[in-house]
Amino acid sequence: MFLYDFLNGFFFSAQTLTTVGYGGIAPHGVASNMVASFEAMLGLLSFSFITGLLYGRFSKPKAAIRFSDNLVLRDFKEHKALMFRLMNNRKTVMIEPEIKVTLVLNEENKKGNYKREFYELRLERDSIMYLPTIWTVVHEISKESPLYKYTKEQIKEMDGQVYILLKYYEESFGQKVYQATSYNFSNLEIDMKYASSSYFDEEGYTILNHDKLSEVQKMD
Repeated sequence: MFLYDFLNGFFFSAQTLTTVGYGGIAPHGVASNMVASFEAMLGLLSFSFITGLLYGRFSKPKAAIRFSDNLVLRDFKEHKALMFRLMNNRKTVMIEPEIKVTLVLNEENKKGNYKREFYELRLERDSIMYLPTIWTVVHEISKESPLYKYTKEQIKEMDGQVYILLKYYEESFGQKVYQATSYNFSNLEIDMKYASSSYFDEEGYTILNHDKLSEVQKMD
């Protein structure tokens, strides 16, 4: 009898919490109706809370950018240049991507103490209209660059990091998304250039090979 009463109460609570309401048992009296009302309210609040958590977790817009595994330091025009590449991991087009690159160096001052310095690097192009393929981001090491006074080998040996923030309009979410990454100078490839990520087939169509995002080759 106890097990039968327990199961009846359990099934009544489950039906009330889930708002199924089969009607196998109906509450009678003030106390039982208050318990049923509380369970019904608790069920509604619980489901709305869980739905909100799941929606917020899986619908949160995220960027899906893949960055090259390395940095390239090579001769560029009349100076040197620091470069890296990126691409969109989704099939959608990146609309109005904008990028900011910050260089962090541990530099010694006149007193012999080291201080962490931050520099925003000027880029050859820090924004474009849209990106359907691969983007090579270039910082030309001109006289305005904090790296101008150093040789390639000195830059390679420096305790420096490059911090990158990219934002763009993601059409699948209908809003702007952000992604950040960073490089150490230990990832630096000197006097190398990125391999071409595209070629033409026999019919003249352009073929993109995103597997070559980080592939480098010797300078000619």
